[in-house]
Amino acid sequence: MPPWLFLINAAQRKESRVSSSRWVQLATIGIDNTPRVRTVVFRGWSKTYEMEILTDKRSQKINELDLNNNVEICWFFSKAKCQFRLRGKSSLDEGKDTSRHWEQLTESSKSMWSWPSPGKSFVSISKNDLESDKNIGMPDNFSLLKIKVNHVDHLTLNKPIHIRKRWILKDEWIEERINP
Repeated sequence: MPPWLFLINAAQRKESRVSSSRWVQLATIGIDNTPRVRTVVFRGWSKTYEMEILTDKRSQKINELDLNNNVEICWFFSKAKCQFRLRGKSSLDEGKDTSRHWEQLTESSKSMWSWPSPGKSFVSISKNDLESDKNIGMPDNFSLLKIKVNHVDHLTLNKPIHIRKRWILKDEWIEERINP
């Protein structure tokens, strides 16, 4: 297990009753070479400690990641008073991990994957149009984004002095305390 994962797990436990504690900011590079940041939901860690996030293959971020799969996640825990920035390479999973995540979704969450394409012009639709057939299988646009983390920056907002550390993956994780 990566040495920084214990700190994330501890921060998650402090925030366990706050639903927003699973919201992370994902930064990518746009097709026009400008930054893009959006909030996504952290879904867990793979067996090889890759961060897992569900995404719609029809979204613009998929085109961005096809051109440049470097990403950074910013994850702030207000009760723990700390921030993690996780940098790495993203990839789309097409295997059994994706199916496992689909099976874990509620019916209401599954219905979101049948909505119109993200980012397209809005067309008025009825609530019935947004409901999915409970017998329908996993749609083609449902995907699992995995992020293989290679750099972690951790800032703890202590009084009177903040504490900042970073871990960089070479052959193994190298830890260094740095100035806040």
